[in-house]
Amino acid sequence: MFQNNNAQSGSDIFSQAMQRRMDMMLQNANMLFSLGWLRKRLWKELGTLISEVPATEFYNYSRVLQGSYESRFMWEFLSACQKSVSDIKRIIDNAYDGNDPLDELMEDREVLIREFARMPLSKTWECVKDDDQSWRNFARRMPLNDPGKRQDIARFFETLDRISIITDIVCRRADEYGLEVDYSSMEADDLEQRRAALTDEVLARAIESVSYHLVSYSTWVVVYCVLRDDYGYQNQSQFERDVIRLPFRKRLKDCPEGTVSKTMSNHNYLYSPIDKWPPDSKFTKFASDLRAAIKSELSKIVSARLSERNVHQKE
Repeated sequence: MFQNNNAQSGSDIFSQAMQRRMDMMLQNANMLFSLGWLRKRLWKELGTLISEVPATEFYNYSRVLQGSYESRFMWEFLSACQKSVSDIKRIIDNAYDGNDPLDELMEDREVLIREFARMPLSKTWECVKDDDQSWRNFARRMPLNDPGKRQDIARFFETLDRISIITDIVCRRADEYGLEVDYSSMEADDLEQRRAALTDEVLARAIESVSYHLVSYSTWVVVYCVLRDDYGYQNQSQFERDVIRLPFRKRLKDCPEGTVSKTMSNHNYLYSPIDKWPPDSKFTKFASDLRAAIKSELSKIVSARLSERNVHQKE
């Protein structure tokens, strides 16, 4: 999100295919390296695997921890987990006056991602996603039982761990690591990035996917409030003019002039952020579903771009 994608260090050294791979990973870093789901999944599976083996004095427990490629992958991944936190904490806690530690971390992440992309072991990492099969396929492709690859494997997992922690921090999850980070410098850039990503086409598709909530004119207020809270949209009258121009593919309920202001005056809690709305309100449920729909539409775009780049890399 915040990396300078025009910086192509060593572009005269790497092949065009490798440069495309590095650029792809930099452009999609937040998706490719947000790995909380993988930590949780692997820890849960490892716990289940261990619980099935009774404690005895002479059992060869290495068969459980290192027997299969999946179990070796779990062991290596979890052994490196959060190994970089103390180093990153020192950077955050000892920032120089006038320097933003987030900038330093982002520069660090760019260097690491470029290194990671060049690792033969990282091939097909972009195919790993939050399901129960893709990480297994990736694990079976790794030479985890090759003694000659031990150093490369250790470097792979340590690099992946550091990238993932920095990614969590820049995605505003620093508190999960007990870190205090000032995100004020990111707010303006973050808002502009989100505004640019939410095209009329994306918004129209998202609204259509949850249009079962649009049972009356008043429910359009939810669309306005999501845009207000998440994208800084503030003009109610302009919203009512803009929304009818969206490229909808099917007929939806109209949004007459004055709809938003009238509905908000009848429900005072709508003036508050969505997270403060009553949880049992129909508007709250609509807002939650619309936010999820927008996220889903944006994810589809990213996935399509990744697939396209993978095709180009194979050519």
